[in-house]
Amino acid sequence: MHDVVIIGAGIHGLCAAFELRRRGRDVVVLDRFDVGHDRGGSHGAARITRSSYHERAFVQMAQRTQQEGWPELGRELGRRLVHPTPGVFFGPPEGLFGEFLSATMNAGVAVEQISSAEAAAKFDLLRFAPGDVVMLDHTAGVIAAADAMAGLREWLASNGVPLLAPVTAKQLVTEPRGITIETDGDTLHAKNVVVAMGAWLGELLPEWRQPVTVLRQEVGYFDVDCEYEATAVGTFPVWCRIGKSAEDFIYGLPEFGQRGLKLARHRTTGVADDPNAEPAPSDRAALAKLAEAHLSVPVREVLAAENCLYAVLPGEELRVGRSEVDPRIVAVAACSGHGFKFGPMIGREVADLLALSPT
Repeated sequence: MHDVVIIGAGIHGLCAAFELRRRGRDVVVLDRFDVGHDRGGSHGAARITRSSYHERAFVQMAQRTQQEGWPELGRELGRRLVHPTPGVFFGPPEGLFGEFLSATMNAGVAVEQISSAEAAAKFDLLRFAPGDVVMLDHTAGVIAAADAMAGLREWLASNGVPLLAPVTAKQLVTEPRGITIETDGDTLHAKNVVVAMGAWLGELLPEWRQPVTVLRQEVGYFDVDCEYEATAVGTFPVWCRIGKSAEDFIYGLPEFGQRGLKLARHRTTGVADDPNAEPAPSDRAALAKLAEAHLSVPVREVLAAENCLYAVLPGEELRVGRSEVDPRIVAVAACSGHGFKFGPMIGREVADLLALSPT
């Protein structure tokens, strides 16, 4: 009988395991794929951290994560996990970007509004439309995502937390003395279970099938016609071009961890994808066209392309809560395409909830 079994070894499952183990809990982690896989939403070298958001609650949560979560995790892992770089967020003043402006500019964080002409002069590799309003986020940076994942796995291994993979959890059976986890291998028993399966959350917890929409993303890495120094962290920004609606949201990052500028469409609407389906080959021509529309320098080559899965909730919500099936089961629906940056705080929230969990 384990204290806590965590199903899912993405950023939220690993951060939850880290926080629970630090508090003295007996923890086991399962994942359906091999360690370091690229099937979910936590792979890749880098992620954006920022304060700019469309709701005040997210702005405040981002502040806490930047000030407490990532620095504390980096100290514990002995790794530098956040690399500061400018943050540039721009678009028309109405619609979705207007919500970003309203929620962020009045929240007391280190952001400022600059003209599109000033932005074009300062960040000359990006295209700005004449009517764009531009917000400069001085809290922004690049999260060393792959380093964070590797560091968490190493820390957990050295602190007695097994990571069993590939192991697929097939069913949760609630019993008076605990939860039975039936897998494609051994059966496990636990006092508490954390389900942090991202796109597969609804397979074990049917109440999550309806609110979670799985959307596959295509991400490109681009070689552009300029000196490397212009694309490096500290010079080139993390950026988002946000239109009037959620359908018009493009983002990019500097070169970090692998060659090429990272750029993609942030897709949070549309027809759901099957997370178990083999992804189609990446449309490199469409990725190149997207990059050419938003970068002011010639795109020499699409160096690489990758897929990831968003598990999107209405309003891009992040949610941690007890399951309707059994209060000893905690569900983590904390992606919506922007959940990685909140990993340390999600881990704390899970641990806090389990501290009060019935056994």
